[in-house]
Amino acid sequence: MTLASLAYAPVPGRFDELLDTDGEPRAAWRAVARALGSFDASVLVDRQGQADRLLAAEGTGHLVHELALATDRHGHTAAARAVSHPWRLDPIPFVLDNNEFTLLADAAVQRMQVLEAVLVDCYGPRRLVADGVLPGALLHSLAAHRSAAGERGHRPWLVHYSVDVARDSLGHWHVVQDQTDAPAGLGYSLLNRSVLARVLPDGLRIAGAAAVHDHADTLRRALIAAAPSGRTSPRSVVLTAGPADPTYIEHSYLATRLGLHLVEGADLVMRAGRLWLRVLDGLEPIDVVYRRLDDAHLDPLEPGHLGGGGGVPGIVWGARDGSVTLANSYGSGFAEHPLLRPYLPAAAMHLCGTTLTLPALADGTELATSPVFDGSGTPSLVGRPAVVRMQVARTGDEYAVMRGGAARVLAPGDHPSHPTAQIVKDVWVVGGGVASRPVSLAAGLPQVDFGGSVPKRVADSLYWLGRAAERAEVAAQAARVVATQLQQDPMVLSLADGAWAIGVHALLRAAQGASFAPPPAGVPAAEWVSAELGSTGAAVAVQLATLVQEATSVREYLSATTGRVLQRLAVAHTHLVESTISADELDRVLVDLAALSGLSMESTVRGPAWRFLDLGRRIERTLAVLGSVEAALGLAVPPLALQPLADAVLSANESLVAYRRRYRSDVELDAVLELLLHDDSNPRSLAYQLDRLREHAAGLAWAEGSALVQSASLLSLATVDGTVVNGRRVQLDSLILSVRAPMLQLANELVQRWFADPVNPTLMRGL
Repeated sequence: MTLASLAYAPVPGRFDELLDTDGEPRAAWRAVARALGSFDASVLVDRQGQADRLLAAEGTGHLVHELALATDRHGHTAAARAVSHPWRLDPIPFVLDNNEFTLLADAAVQRMQVLEAVLVDCYGPRRLVADGVLPGALLHSLAAHRSAAGERGHRPWLVHYSVDVARDSLGHWHVVQDQTDAPAGLGYSLLNRSVLARVLPDGLRIAGAAAVHDHADTLRRALIAAAPSGRTSPRSVVLTAGPADPTYIEHSYLATRLGLHLVEGADLVMRAGRLWLRVLDGLEPIDVVYRRLDDAHLDPLEPGHLGGGGGVPGIVWGARDGSVTLANSYGSGFAEHPLLRPYLPAAAMHLCGTTLTLPALADGTELATSPVFDGSGTPSLVGRPAVVRMQVARTGDEYAVMRGGAARVLAPGDHPSHPTAQIVKDVWVVGGGVASRPVSLAAGLPQVDFGGSVPKRVADSLYWLGRAAERAEVAAQAARVVATQLQQDPMVLSLADGAWAIGVHALLRAAQGASFAPPPAGVPAAEWVSAELGSTGAAVAVQLATLVQEATSVREYLSATTGRVLQRLAVAHTHLVESTISADELDRVLVDLAALSGLSMESTVRGPAWRFLDLGRRIERTLAVLGSVEAALGLAVPPLALQPLADAVLSANESLVAYRRRYRSDVELDAVLELLLHDDSNPRSLAYQLDRLREHAAGLAWAEGSALVQSASLLSLATVDGTVVNGRRVQLDSLILSVRAPMLQLANELVQRWFADPVNPTLMRGL
């Protein structure tokens, strides 16, 4: 399908975006048509699938609310946790000619300046009310609870501003709504562009579309410029409500792109007249908060706070006092209220002596339609109106408008300010040539290494992510090994009067973290082994859900490749919940868990954050080795059943190949125990885990942890003979119990040392 045929396609409403006022294809679209190459359904289906996969890798697919049966370590079910909606990126961009964009950009800057002036006046001299431009009753009804809001001094009210605009069917642009409180969309725009650039690797170059990625650097400079006076190396953070926020994906992506900590209310505290970030070894000062919380959820101590447990007590007082900058300032939400909009033209003339370039969109205005790919049913192009969101950042007296953005597609019956279609378009600005690159962010600022700065919540989540990943792997390995042995030799159930079945029953229970329990009497071994396999598969699903939950809350610390692995693990969770456990499904899970483990070792900077991730993994693996050996090999198993049972234990600990290459003989218990407990060259052995734990404790300068690891190491050196009492190997049980005790204490002390202290802000005088 060509551009000409597309422009004149017999679709209701046609594709107005493609046509100029004379009904001919717009010039900007000719270059874009060459870049897209084809509008055929088969090509668009393929591009849509690529975009879906790439968005899923960034977090839009492995969302916590989809893990229907998951309960995290805090006891919260998925239904009570995150509600976040993935979106679909249309493979056809929304195109703006550079001249048209320049008009819109100038209008956006003008509007931001007017809104800044309105905020200054309404929270200051109130000339608009005194001169009859703005009704006093309206002002007080909208802002009475924030009448004393805002920061004192030279800093602007608005550092970041967004405005939604739409083109009508005659080609004229209108303002749909302003966003001044906590403007959204910048992160989505950057993410959408990164995805479409991969779907159309040469498309942007061929079309000559302007870049958008440098706007994040512009915003970062704007945040630095807004810091309180006298701060030589200002620290900024991105404040979010957490994974439960519908736009959390954007917050996480934007924090990563800005290179800033993504923090929640519990991570911050006002003390001694300053705002502080709770990090591993104390408090670090914060100068600028780029807030993704709106006014009504920012500070629970302020009138009008809507509750919900979010926000930072006292942060508004700190902003008024000038010790911290809020971007945007508290109270800026007043400027975006729909009831204020009719008075803006008069306010612009009264305060700024200017006439607003773009009128407000009137209800019922017919909007221009854009080509949107509908991949449901029979793939086709449909005509839908779209609303473009533009992004503006202010640094001092300079304004920068992102040369692109996101266009939200409207479903039939949608109001332009409330799209429901969950379809977005990347906005391409073409025909303007190559823009000059901004100066370096570091200009005039000292270089500071923040690699050791890790919020406690982040370290906490990474630690439990490591533990959940290892628990999932242990359970999946055990279930796969037992299922495979049963497939290969169903008669193994009756081997040595059921000794193998009893041993693998104990192994599976240990893999679930359950205590040993004798199989039920009078029930065929096939039934209770099968039931235990099902329970182990369910345990894998639970741990995968926890893993994804923790990873979602620290997404900015994980690579894009890690995101793809997490998305597959979330899908695997669904399969495990909805279908019968199979060895093939467990194999796929284990491959992805191995990939996740490798990425954590090779794609994560080995600072404090990584240490806690690996600490969780090593502690859990230590307990798993002890549990599997105790459960299956602690039994006095007859020689006939020892071979397949020892094979199962070695396989569950990824050590069977190493054993066969080293000993090349039938299984001997002493050799198995040597490999699993004492051989520090075996990366799955107890000794190897203790060595790594010793390194982490030393790296964290944690004397108590080092002492506990040393105690466990000394106890692990005990030898084991064949003494059996009541069907158990006495010395083996004694060794395991003596080593497990300091390991459990280590895990408990770690949580108490770094994660268990409550947030207990001290309210300063003057609140």
